[in-house]
Amino acid sequence: MDNGPVSLELLGWNKHNKADLQLPTGQAVSRVVVEHRGAYELLGPNGALEAVLDGAARERAHEPTDYPAVGDWVVHTLDPIDNRRVAIVEVLARHSMITRRATGAAPLPQVVGANIDTLAIVTSSDQDLDEHLVERYLVTAVGGGASPVLVINKTDLGDGDAIRGLLIRRGVEQEILMVSAKTGDGMSALQGLLAGGATVAFTGASGVGKSTLVNHLVGDSVLATGSVDDEGAGRHTTVRRELLVAGGGALIDTPGLRELQLWDGEGLDEVFSDIARFATRCKFADCSHRDEPDCGVADAHTEGDLNPDRLASYLDLCHELSELDEEIEEYERTRRRRRDARRG
Repeated sequence: MDNGPVSLELLGWNKHNKADLQLPTGQAVSRVVVEHRGAYELLGPNGALEAVLDGAARERAHEPTDYPAVGDWVVHTLDPIDNRRVAIVEVLARHSMITRRATGAAPLPQVVGANIDTLAIVTSSDQDLDEHLVERYLVTAVGGGASPVLVINKTDLGDGDAIRGLLIRRGVEQEILMVSAKTGDGMSALQGLLAGGATVAFTGASGVGKSTLVNHLVGDSVLATGSVDDEGAGRHTTVRRELLVAGGGALIDTPGLRELQLWDGEGLDEVFSDIARFATRCKFADCSHRDEPDCGVADAHTEGDLNPDRLASYLDLCHELSELDEEIEEYERTRRRRRDARRG
């Protein structure tokens, strides 16, 4: 990470319509560029800083989403509190938040990135397309308040048009970009996503070339990339989320995920708008679209108006979200019982 000062405008402050803050003497605003366990790396007009959450802010953080995440704007002290690290005293309101279910048994959310304008969902033309994973990313992006864009990378190694056709036939309505970091094809369109100080996060399965795309946009090999085998396929190397400044905007590279568990279904009906439209014809408002009578979705499927694979994916996601709600309710009941037992 560059240690020099970086203006808030270059970091995307104006894009997020942030008003000038009236801060007390000894405080400033920076952006979180790297998140560690209990510590953070910040970048802003005061350069690169190491930071921790101060005691008062930590007491206000009751849920995992209350803690700073990569992409957050934070107010912090200028003077270190332990001879090295400054203190984050406030996390400013987010305009978007990409969240997934965290790994582990407990049903808890994990913030992948905050204040993201565009989520670039990267696939590769030399890998089999996982339509279900793409749909999960789309739901996560839309539900979190970011605009999703599909990026088909490594078009020099495979038939990108074939993958694009699969996505369109699947019902994907979002923008699809065809790019090759090796040849430079399509990279200008990718660069355009950064216009006006936008923040673009790159996500997708392992080995699709996200870090290579980021390096190309930054103009330097700032992120490690895996070795390339005889067929030109790279190996996944990103191990942490990191925000970088490039091309008038900000980039966030994320580790590759072979699966993505949803945290909420806010974007479900928008991504599956064709199915949601038929769902308005259902007799019951809480119809599961499986075996209830007078189900508009089931009728549409019978009449051949819905892609069966797409419908199956939608129903699987609905079932997963329903189970998640039940897990959260049981988890919260357990927390309350333990809290009451301590008080008693």
